[in-house]
Amino acid sequence: MLNLEPLAAEAAATMVGADPKEAENLITKSLMVLTEQGLFAFGLFLVTRKREQDVRAANDIHRAIASLLYVAELTNEKKPDMLPEYYRQLTETRDTETEVTALQRLLLSKQLVEIALTYGRYHAKAH
Repeated sequence: MLNLEPLAAEAAATMVGADPKEAENLITKSLMVLTEQGLFAFGLFLVTRKREQDVRAANDIHRAIASLLYVAELTNEKKPDMLPEYYRQLTETRDTETEVTALQRLLLSKQLVEIALTYGRYHAKAH
């Protein structure tokens, strides 16, 4: 059994990057998208950032979340590219899963990402 809270805290520390203010802004927006629209929309939001500082912050968030989901054994991809396909596959039923198991994995993934983003906001504010 894994204790997911320390893993989320570690991910939060790595998602802040070099510019805590920009990171905090994008983390807050990402958290809102995740909460209101779901995991796939969260991924699309990150992928579609255009401003240079937003792209850097989105990449930091993506790397932290992808690593967190891999360590928590909620995905099989260790270092995926930040593409919509990565986030879409997180929401799909795998060959080895029932629909119920896939839904449980999706809900756990979403909750874990929410926790990490919340911690990330606090981490950014502390800088």
